Parts: sequence; structure tokens; C-alpha cells
Amino acid sequence: MPKIKFGLALQNYIAPGESITPRTLVEHATKAEELGYSSIWVWDHILLGSKSVFPVHDSLTTLTAVAATTKHVRLGTGILVLSIRNPVALAKQVATLDNLSEGRITLGVAAGWYEREFQACGYPFDSRGQTLQMNLEIMKRLWTENSVNGTYGQYIFKNVNMEPKPVQKPHPPLWMGGYVETVLRRVGKRADGWISYFYTPESFGSSWRKVLDSAKSANKDTNSFGNCDMIPIRIDSSTTEAKRVANEYITKHCDLPAWSEATPNSAITGTPKDCVATIESFSKAGVQELVLIPAVAQLNEIPKQIERIGKELLPSFS
Repeated sequence: MPKIKFGLALQNYIAPGESITPRTLVEHATKAEELGYSSIWVWDHILLGSKSVFPVHDSLTTLTAVAATTKHVRLGTGILVLSIRNPVALAKQVATLDNLSEGRITLGVAAGWYEREFQACGYPFDSRGQTLQMNLEIMKRLWTENSVNGTYGQYIFKNVNMEPKPVQKPHPPLWMGGYVETVLRRVGKRADGWISYFYTPESFGSSWRKVLDSAKSANKDTNSFGNCDMIPIRIDSSTTEAKRVANEYITKHCDLPAWSEATPNSAITGTPKDCVATIESFSKAGVQELVLIPAVAQLNEIPKQIERIGKELLPSFS
């Protein structure tokens, strides 16, 4: 069985009434690297919530700061709402970030779901799937070609050459999030990896097989196709207490898509021994990397959970 890796999801979005600074997020990331985590991930929204507003620190700005203060961990967006971005400007940002980090960026993208965010940003909501595919093609061409020509909607290219190119060749890995059949097929066909969210090992395994089937039909090398599952985790003195804190955290911070199999029951909770056993079941289901979301009662508890994971869980899988 391949060795499972562990990433850390930074709390760059918070619940109404909470506060966390970008500098604190960078400190969490550098601590995670010291402890042996393989990657650092950020969430992405420009706007989230109306009556109850969820504050969100910008994903790429946060990763830029992390890139400047770390040396080894991979850096990922989980996930960036691609359909509300200008693909030319985004291609430039990501290429610069890939150069700054010396080739450590994984760009996780999706079409998006929050209609008010699309309206405020001036992008059509109903065609977000087509926009995602168009933006992906534009970015790939800008990253890999020295003379881009063609018209994509309002984007007109006449012998365009964007330099410098990304460090990673042919381009930074492009992963996609998604759950329904149509999206899973799109992931296998157009992406380099799949990002799942709150999926149990059983749900992950069945959807992962669908992604791989689509990748095979597109003549892709499935051995190099990546994946991760973003999962809450709470290490505590007892399973009961760990589940209580995790459930309260999920209720406060997380909106699970009704059209998916995402569930609070996916959380990894309990004593270190309990958590190791649960992690092994994710590995057997085909999860290559668990992106761990520290479930805490208060945000100032995050460093303690990061350290407990690093010292009490990671060595069992090194």
C-alpha cells in the first residue's frame, strides 16, 4: 500500500464573530512544515455569506506569504473558484507563485456554487461549468506556449507570450473538486487530480473509481493521477469528547453540499490510537493525501492540534 501523506488546511476562512490574522496563518504553516506535514492548503472565496458573513483571507495572497517562509511543503488551493477569475490575470499570479515557491504549487479549482458571489464579481452563474473549462484551456496555453492565438469569448489573443513560465512542466498540477457524475467525469478527463471534501473512506473509494475510469477513457496515466480528501480531525483524551468538539466545529464552520456524500461522520476523532486506525481505512480506500482540518473549540487551540498531529500521528505513517 502506498504511503499516505498529510496536509494541513489553514483556517483562512472563519465563522462570523471570529478573528484570525494572515500572519498567524503563516505561523501555523511554518510550524506544520517543521513537524513533517507534506502540504499546506487554503480555502477560497471572495465573498461568502450575506446576513451571516464568513470572513475570508485571500487564498493566493495567503499562499504567497507561506511560499516565502517555507521551503519544502507543497502549497494548494482547496479549492479556488475558477469561474469568477480572469484567466489571464490568474495565470500570471500562479506562474509567479510557482516561481517564488520553486515549483511547489498545486492549483485546485472548481466551478463554484455561491450565486451571489458570481453576481457581485460580474460573472455568469449558469454557465460556470463552461467558463471553468475555457479558463483552464487559456491558462494551460499561456503556461506552455510561446505564441498564443485565438478568441475565447471576450478574450482575444494575438501572438501572446506570457513570461516567465511556471517552474513546473508542463504546468503546475491542476486538480478539481466535485462530486456529481458529470463533474467526476470532467475531473478524470481534464484535471491532474481530484479534491474531495468530508468523504468517508467508503464514499471516497466509489467516487475515486469513477474518476479513474474517466481518466482511463481519456488515455491518461492513472498511476500519476493525484487525489486528496479534506477531513476534520480532533485528537482528544476520549472518543466522546473528540466527537463532541468536532461536531460543534463542523456545525459552526462547515457547509456540506447536499448534492454530495460529504458528512460529519467522516471526521477523524479520538485518541491517537483511534485516529491511526481511521487513517488506515482512508489509505486502504485509495486516499493518497489527507488534508487535515483541525477541529477546535477556539481558534487559539489550532497550534496545539497541529503539534499533536505532527508528533502523535505522523510518525506512525513515516
